[in-house]
Amino acid sequence: MAIDDRHFAGISVWIKPAKFALSISVYFATLALFSERLGRAFFQTRSGRAMSWLPVLCGAFEMIYILIQAGQADASHFNYSSSFHSIMYALMGVGALTMVLICAWMGMAILGRHGYRNPMSLAIALGLILTFILGGGFGGYLSSAGSHWVGGVANDAQGLPLVGWATAGGDLRVAHFWGIHAMQIVPAAAWPFRHHAWGRAVAWSAAIAVTAISSATFWQALQGKAFLTLRAAGV
Repeated sequence: MAIDDRHFAGISVWIKPAKFALSISVYFATLALFSERLGRAFFQTRSGRAMSWLPVLCGAFEMIYILIQAGQADASHFNYSSSFHSIMYALMGVGALTMVLICAWMGMAILGRHGYRNPMSLAIALGLILTFILGGGFGGYLSSAGSHWVGGVANDAQGLPLVGWATAGGDLRVAHFWGIHAMQIVPAAAWPFRHHAWGRAVAWSAAIAVTAISSATFWQALQGKAFLTLRAAGV
């Protein structure tokens, strides 16, 4: 961004790759942290190796394509300008679905090994499964919508700092964000109570809260309303 002043949708062409790089890095760091709940022996099995390599391949493919498109000042998402771009966008969707499916798979595997009694294992499993349900579900709708903007101006120039969400109309990325980060939010909420029996209640409460927030912001976006207004955003 320091040496390339080109813009796309009102912002630097390199902001989107930077945001995806950060998001994917957090995703893999989280999976690596949670992998201790399954043990080294699990990842030496065929299933464990698949759980390790599938998201790596999908994440690498998505990141490389986003970088290539940014380098050409062209869209990676919602790009149907040619058969090639349509196919690549569809493949990105398959990759993204695979990455959230891995979360659900890991969550179910953790529950299968630890059950529901351990507060942290429960919180981790709930967060991972919700990432698949909410992040994948709202992400799927977002992908099929043709645009993340709902009303307002189709431009990110006046978006919220860091995330870029619209401040003058609805933005479907908000609900997707809360859903995709359930895998971090729910365990983080339960962590201070990990040694208490009622930590399980905290885990369930956090899961319900994330579901409510993600669903509410999805409905808000569908109404064409911004998550934060221009005045609240301080823009």
